[in-house]
Amino acid sequence: QALKQNTNLQALELDGNNITSNGFEKMSTAIYDPSSLSAVESCNHTCSVDRVEGNEYVMTPRQRRNQKLYKLLSTRHLGGSNARHLNAELGEEKYTI
Repeated sequence: QALKQNTNLQALELDGNNITSNGFEKMSTAIYDPSSLSAVESCNHTCSVDRVEGNEYVMTPRQRRNQKLYKLLSTRHLGGSNARHLNAELGEEKYTI
């Protein structure tokens, strides 16, 4: 939770640490949580973590955020579920896609 909300930490190098797969999964979710658009938006985009794909140090926080949103929408597109997810997340009564 602290990593998810931290906007000061710019880089975290985990390579060579004995982090369990469960611990790494928790940290990855702080960086990229594809459960919804809101979840992606609330992730940490400031910190670069060396073991998280697509989270390169040379990218700006905005570029990291945009890449995560693109990845989420692309994955949903492949499954043919973008419209269903967007209707659910944005509210079907206001918008229908």
